[in-house]
Amino acid sequence: MDNPLTLLRIAGVPEHFNLPWQLGLERRAFVRAGVDLRWRTVPEGTGAMCELLRKGKVDVAVLVTEGAVRDIIRGNPSRIVSHFVDSPLTWGVHVGVSTAMKTAADLAQVPFAISRFNSGSHLMAMLYAREQGRTLTEKDFVVVNDLKGAVERMSTGEPLAFLWEKWSTSPHVHSGALRRVDEISTTWPAFVVVVRNEVLAEHAKAVERTLKVVRDQAQGLMQKKNAPAMVAQRYGLKVGDAELWFNSVRWNVDGKVDAEALSKVCNTLHGVALLDGPVKAEDLPGLVLQPS
Repeated sequence: MDNPLTLLRIAGVPEHFNLPWQLGLERRAFVRAGVDLRWRTVPEGTGAMCELLRKGKVDVAVLVTEGAVRDIIRGNPSRIVSHFVDSPLTWGVHVGVSTAMKTAADLAQVPFAISRFNSGSHLMAMLYAREQGRTLTEKDFVVVNDLKGAVERMSTGEPLAFLWEKWSTSPHVHSGALRRVDEISTTWPAFVVVVRNEVLAEHAKAVERTLKVVRDQAQGLMQKKNAPAMVAQRYGLKVGDAELWFNSVRWNVDGKVDAEALSKVCNTLHGVALLDGPVKAEDLPGLVLQPS
């Protein structure tokens, strides 16, 4: 009798970064590795996926690094098991086209639309505002659930700023729904893979096999000459935009976790009062666990 597959429920955003997962599913590569990987699309982003992990509704999630770090430190019973995207993430700063706002200077008193609290759009808005010499409080945020919600809310002419991954919003910028007035890039790897502690305790080997599959898919994708055209077709991007993004992205293929980068995330979050205190190197094992 064949060994049963190990069920792993995974959550991720419906964006081009997650193409290696989709290719692995389509090619049944996870099945061949003994894993029944069930994908759940979560357009609301990292904050929503952290909640799903906490409630045990998913086992694995692909999260923006800063959101994962903050939520685990704040009690999410999960661990980072790997970087997923080693390159930094570039966030576009957007406004509605029917507003008079044209530059970053026009955002001085403007609230920020966010998918939800502890999402990447929330944390990066805090960091961006600090760079502009501004300190945000809860009243400076408007929850819009996801990118679609932001586009709909900002189409009313309401003065709002919205941070979201630059290339995901490009179709809305090209269509005239949004205006990009600025950008901000992180200085750490963009995405990490997070797994619930309970799942790691029971299925560490299956997690390890899953990570190997997605790294193999990512490595193959990075060597594929027609990858930008594939990305453009699947995710509604212009081919030129897909090429620019693809030439800048580096998926993780060695399984290493950069402790220094995670320390930088912690210190940056502490600097904008999103963590109660700095995290020391000796505290990182509570944040990171690589399957052996």
